[in-house]
Amino acid sequence: MVQQRMDQGITEHRLAYLYEVALHGGVRAAAESVGVNPSAISRQIALLERHLQIPLLEKQGRNVAVTQAGKLLIEHHREMLYRRRQLAETLQDMRHLRRGSVSLRVGQGMISEFVEGPLQQFSADYPDVFVDIHSGNMSETINMMLRGKVDMAISFGPLGDPPVMVRSFNRGPICAIVPPHHALAGLEAITLETLAPQRLIFMAEQFGIQQYINEMFSSQRLAPLPAYQCNHFSTAIALAISGLGIAFMTRQSARPLVDRGDIVAIPVEHPLSHTATCHLIRSQGRRFTPAAEHLWKVLASSMQSQSAGKHRA
Repeated sequence: MVQQRMDQGITEHRLAYLYEVALHGGVRAAAESVGVNPSAISRQIALLERHLQIPLLEKQGRNVAVTQAGKLLIEHHREMLYRRRQLAETLQDMRHLRRGSVSLRVGQGMISEFVEGPLQQFSADYPDVFVDIHSGNMSETINMMLRGKVDMAISFGPLGDPPVMVRSFNRGPICAIVPPHHALAGLEAITLETLAPQRLIFMAEQFGIQQYINEMFSSQRLAPLPAYQCNHFSTAIALAISGLGIAFMTRQSARPLVDRGDIVAIPVEHPLSHTATCHLIRSQGRRFTPAAEHLWKVLASSMQSQSAGKHRA
């Protein structure tokens, strides 16, 4: 109860007056600074001293000095002002969602492009927003999106007709990936019949690119047995670079490795290879935060530019 009465007497405007007196070295100068009558400042500080039963100011010639107790109160006042500014800035950030989080799922084969392009731009625009990035199969991604666990997703492969909002972009051609010294590396394009007897590297069945590969071989009534099956693109690429088999990627995904001279990407001769699509997906009923909406627009612009650039090339 005593503590409560003491706290009630330490009001904000009394602390502010004490702070101004200390800052300007006197009551009159402090009063001129804040635009009040000097007696008002003297009265409020006197009430504070009486409430605390301890002197806060002492005369030093024509000026006044703050006692040790007064200095403690002024320091408390400064901390409150600082914390209030921090709180205001945080609330402002939250109002415009400069902070917060965005969650998305990205197909493994598109991670590098996402990080080096759209994520770089988004992080520059919203440096304090936490971005939660995961990979996973499409059915799991759709289920998480419908439950509100994921804001958006970037996927590749046949999509069907899920109950979500989708923007699709051409991603082909799908290419056979071999090292530069491979016997087939000089081909400008490669048929499925040529590929079928080779040592092939397949991805797990849930990968979109593997669904395209299966459909292409099936359309030619071919059923090759792979030498390897992987659940990580990095594993498949490492096998291909080592010359242990032929992997599959789109030309866009393979471009950094091609430019570095690690691999050669040979387009597969089949209509599906050239019409393969990637998708930008979000829940139909989910209202995005400003940060998530900005990321969506950055992704859509980037994917549209890549698709248009591929066709110009």
